[in-house]
Amino acid sequence: MLARKTDATVNMKYYVNANASFCAKNSKNLSSGFTLIELVVVIIILAVLAVIAAPKFISLKEDAYAGQMQGVSGAIGSAKDLIYAACVLSADCDETEGPGNGNTIEAEGQNITLAYGYPRQTEAGIARAINIVDGEDFEITSFSINPLTGLRIRPAADYSVNDCEIRYSEPKAIGEIPIVARDLDGC
Repeated sequence: MLARKTDATVNMKYYVNANASFCAKNSKNLSSGFTLIELVVVIIILAVLAVIAAPKFISLKEDAYAGQMQGVSGAIGSAKDLIYAACVLSADCDETEGPGNGNTIEAEGQNITLAYGYPRQTEAGIARAINIVDGEDFEITSFSINPLTGLRIRPAADYSVNDCEIRYSEPKAIGEIPIVARDLDGC
């Protein structure tokens, strides 16, 4: 009887081992990839995230350009006032001279051309005073919108005329101040 129990135990182990290895082979074959439903769910989740996240990143870019141009506008306001004050205080500068008379003042090692004591509407004038260069981060062009002419400063990006820009017009007579116009709605 003892021998019979041993045979039954051996057969039982063999039967269990045979079933266990059979099940393991089948489970490996069944879990070797993703189901179609799992792939569709992942694609839907990624699409929803893209729809939500993309406008936020686009808006951040526009806000960055608007902020950059507000900084330029503030720099122009400060520079024109500081240059005018320096011209009034300097014995070598004449704030009554108009543009084209060679009136300049040195600021931070650079000669700034002047019109009635304020920086001119040129790259050697206001652009040099605020230390920006055409083609790097900004596009600097001239403009003419009746009755004003002047210097237009825009981000070096794809913007049409009168969108996301600062316009600077030098004074045309003694006692006038420069006109700084900001158009930041298109940024």
